[in-house]
Amino acid sequence: MLDAQTINRMLTGAGLAGSTFSPVGLGHYNDSYYIDSPKGKFILRIAPADDVPKLFYEVDMMRSEPAIHKIVRAKTNIPAPAIVHSDFSSKIIDRDFIVLEFLEGQPGYFSDEELGRYVRQLHAIESNTYGYPDRAAPTGKNWPTIFFKYAELIFQDCLSCGIIDKAEYDWFLRVYKKNSGAVVDCPASLLHLDLWSQNILTRSSRITGILDFDRGLYGDVELEFAVLDTYGSSTDEFFRGYGRPRPNDEQARIRHRLYIVYELIKYAFIRSARNGSRSVGRSFVTKCRNILSEIE
Repeated sequence: MLDAQTINRMLTGAGLAGSTFSPVGLGHYNDSYYIDSPKGKFILRIAPADDVPKLFYEVDMMRSEPAIHKIVRAKTNIPAPAIVHSDFSSKIIDRDFIVLEFLEGQPGYFSDEELGRYVRQLHAIESNTYGYPDRAAPTGKNWPTIFFKYAELIFQDCLSCGIIDKAEYDWFLRVYKKNSGAVVDCPASLLHLDLWSQNILTRSSRITGILDFDRGLYGDVELEFAVLDTYGSSTDEFFRGYGRPRPNDEQARIRHRLYIVYELIKYAFIRSARNGSRSVGRSFVTKCRNILSEIE
């Protein structure tokens, strides 16, 4: 936990110096604090230190949030918090940080149909560039090119931390290359890609807040659906709210395997490199290999 002097220096730019604070205690990546001030309640979120092992797209990840929050709040009625201050200079503390408005609600039961309505609005926001915005990750004008570059980079991350070996790395890339025709160009839609229960606030079963857009990218909406599959939210009710069904032809089913492995393989890296559990990390490698086995 940071000391009060440091936190007050961080809050000065937002006009919140002298506020009381306490750790949030949720989340697995950023450090977060509740801020209570005469101006109201806020959240201070602080990115991990540079020496924390990161996936390629997690480098400078928080820096994408101000622009994403601004456009989401301007173009949708998604209950996303306003970012009232950000600092990526490393002058106050050697970590990026942002201050957000506090939204009422707690993680809990929510309607998949209501979530679907919000996700459809999010996906209606489009860009002329694909990829993770405003950070170190590459971007481009062609979705298949960017997606397969990202797949290569995330498998490189897994190779570098030792959770897969060179033979496995080559196998993953070979399977992706063999099935590259299944990933086609599409609108560059804004995706959230982290819609698990802790990032969805509710009150009386209604969604009051959608948080943590830092993993968002502009790409294929089917990648969002694959991530939602891992959280159990890609239900009939979700797609009723979304307003159109997900594609289910043979090429879509192949894309789904490529997309869901791209999502799941990150846990091999995270559990091994950040959490120190090689056995859990290897279990995700095995799961990913099983998912791809039928299109090998």
